[in-house]
Amino acid sequence: MHNIHVILIITFTSLLTQAQFAPQVGFEGSTAIHKNDISFVDWANDAEIIRGYKNSAIPVNGFVDFGIVENALQIADGNPNIISLGDGGEVVLTFNHPIVNGIGTDFAVFENGFLKEENSDLAFLELGFVEVSTDGEQYVRFPAVSNLPSDTQINSFGFIDARYIHNFAGKYINLYGTPFDLSELIPLVHNTTVNLNNINYIKIIDVVGTVNTEFATFDSLNHIVNDPYPTEFSSGGFDLDAVGIINNVTNSLNEITIFPNPVAEILQISVNGLDVKNIQIYTMDGKLVFKSNTIMPEINVSQLTSGLYLFFLETNNSALKKVFIKK
Repeated sequence: MHNIHVILIITFTSLLTQAQFAPQVGFEGSTAIHKNDISFVDWANDAEIIRGYKNSAIPVNGFVDFGIVENALQIADGNPNIISLGDGGEVVLTFNHPIVNGIGTDFAVFENGFLKEENSDLAFLELGFVEVSTDGEQYVRFPAVSNLPSDTQINSFGFIDARYIHNFAGKYINLYGTPFDLSELIPLVHNTTVNLNNINYIKIIDVVGTVNTEFATFDSLNHIVNDPYPTEFSSGGFDLDAVGIINNVTNSLNEITIFPNPVAEILQISVNGLDVKNIQIYTMDGKLVFKSNTIMPEINVSQLTSGLYLFFLETNNSALKKVFIKK
C-alpha cells in the first residue's frame, strides 16, 4: 500500500509538472470572474500590510510605497486604486463574515495585470501566494504551481501565458478575479487550527520573480517561479485591488431558507424578517430567469428546465445566495 501511495504522488506531481491550466480572460476555459459577477456577496473590510523591497537583491534602494490600505477594500475598481506589496511583501485581509467551504469557488483575488495587446493570450502579471487562517496565527497555503520556464529571466515588463500557472493570485488581468476553492485545502488542514468553514483571514504574499536562486521564490513542487523582475519602482511587486467573497456564513446560516430542494413546481421561501430589496434566479452560467422587487412566500419554477440554479436575494446590507436543484 505504501508503494501505491508513492506511485500516486509521483504520478500526480508529474501531471502537474506537464499540465496546462486555465487560459487568460477571453479564451475558452478561463476561470476568471469579473468584479460585477452576481456570485460575490462580500468584500474585504480591513487589511494590514507589510511592504517589501523595491528589489530584494538591493535592499538599500528601499521599500515600495504605492497605494493605501483602503484601495484593497470593498469592490474591485482597478487602476490606480491598488496597493503594492513589493518583493516578498504581504497583506492580511479580514471580512464582515467568516468565509466557508461552499459549492465551487469560495473567493477571488483581484490584481491589475494587463494584456500584451487586445485578444492576446499573454499578459503582464505579477503573482502572489494565497493563504487562509481561522485564528490569524496558523495559515495554510494553496498549492501553487508554475510551469513557466526558469532558464531565462522574464524581464521587468515581460509577459506571461496564464496556462502555465495555477493557484497564484494575479493570474488574471485587471478587474477579473482569480478563483480559489477551499476544498483544495482539505488534505492540508489536518492537525492545524484552520477550519475551512470558519476562515477569518486571507494572506497574500508577493512572489519574488527572480530566477537567481539566492533570492528566488519556489512553488509547491519546488519549481522556481519566474515573473517580471526586477520591478524596481514605487508600485513594484504584487498590486492588490480587492478580494471578493462568494461563500460565507450568511450563505450557510438560516437567514434565508428555500425548500423543497430539489423542487419540481413550487419553491417556498423564508427570509426570517430580512428587509428584502429584490429576488433573482439565475442559471449557473449567469442567465437571469426570474426577478421580483418584492418578497413572496413562494415561486412557481415549474417552467424551468431541470438543473442547478442560483437563488439570489439582495437586502439593504448584503447579498445572500442559495443553490437549488430543479427536478
